[in-house]
Amino acid sequence: MGSRCCNIFPLCISANAERDVECSGSNWFTRPHSRRKSGKKVKVTFSDQLDTTASDDGSVPSTSPSPSTSAQARWRYLEQIFVPPSPEAAPNRSGPAFDRTSSLRQSGTSYASVGSASSGPYNRRPPPQRKVGQKMADCEKEEALNLQVEFEWVLHEEVHSVLKQLHVILVECAHRFPVPLYGNEGKKQDKFVLTAAPEQLKCIVTLTGDSITHADINFKVQRQQQQIQRTSITQDYPWKIQQVQDAANHLQQAINHIDNVDSAYHFKTSDEVLHILGNILGALQRGRTSLVVPRKKPIDELMKSRNMKALSPNLPEDLAISFYIQSHKLIFVAYQLTNFQGTMKFDSCQAECSVPWLNEVLVLFTVALQLCQQLKDKISVFSQYKDFTVGSRSPSALSY
Repeated sequence: MGSRCCNIFPLCISANAERDVECSGSNWFTRPHSRRKSGKKVKVTFSDQLDTTASDDGSVPSTSPSPSTSAQARWRYLEQIFVPPSPEAAPNRSGPAFDRTSSLRQSGTSYASVGSASSGPYNRRPPPQRKVGQKMADCEKEEALNLQVEFEWVLHEEVHSVLKQLHVILVECAHRFPVPLYGNEGKKQDKFVLTAAPEQLKCIVTLTGDSITHADINFKVQRQQQQIQRTSITQDYPWKIQQVQDAANHLQQAINHIDNVDSAYHFKTSDEVLHILGNILGALQRGRTSLVVPRKKPIDELMKSRNMKALSPNLPEDLAISFYIQSHKLIFVAYQLTNFQGTMKFDSCQAECSVPWLNEVLVLFTVALQLCQQLKDKISVFSQYKDFTVGSRSPSALSY
């Protein structure tokens, strides 16, 4: 539809080109009201017919072109405005054809290319963004400072609090031992009966402190089923159980390590705390191991031991007995040696009973070990940062 109008319109203009149309000057196309019929005839003047220079009073000088020249000028002017370019003539044109997309893009570009003082929405600059590396560095500094504050609190407050708790637990453990230890008088006596079915072994034991002060021992010899071997332990020659005394000694060492730390002392480095906790843990582990994992003597060493010589009456050379503690139990074992085709072998028979104070001691050992290990693990986290000392608020003191 638009193309038809464009084709018709030039014909109308050409038909009337010979007539002198009188209007209101250069605004004839932009101001329709100026084309109203009036009594006066106004000469139509196009912009390409005007002289480039104006008079001093601002008026446009008059021109008097020939009718043919005026018609041709009007035709060229209207053709440039209304007639679309033909495909053949497009390359010869100085400017590209109208394109809505390019026009919008050009308008947006020209709008955004206004000076820096422009306040258009497309010329608004985003706020300055901080670099990712700078953000990470700030986070690391903040984390380092938080670790420093927590480290000082642990050294000044929590370490002494845990040491006090450990001291209370270990003193309570020491009071459970039947030997003189940290104010404990010891010499507690307990009687136990150990039996093994079917009546192969029976032993009535009196345990005083870390020694068996009295025992009546009866057991059957396998090579002579009808024969029962009897012996006893007297108070004059008690049977020493070294495990109890070893555990008590290690417990005393752990308590001494805590007593050597002044309650008003301020730790400065994690190494100081780890050194003390290592000593306490070592003593507690050795004490607990003494009761849980007994040191069993070879049969030859057992038969030549001082305890075997204290039996009354003495046993034959191919028989031996042993008392030891394993966990919370007192165990009695009877050994019988046999010579089988030139090879020495031994058979054994054992009986056991539970000792109440041993169970309590092991529980307190375990609680103290767990509490001490937790504090050591927490301090070990800070020990990963070398040169981490109290009073240094600078993150540079941390060595990752």
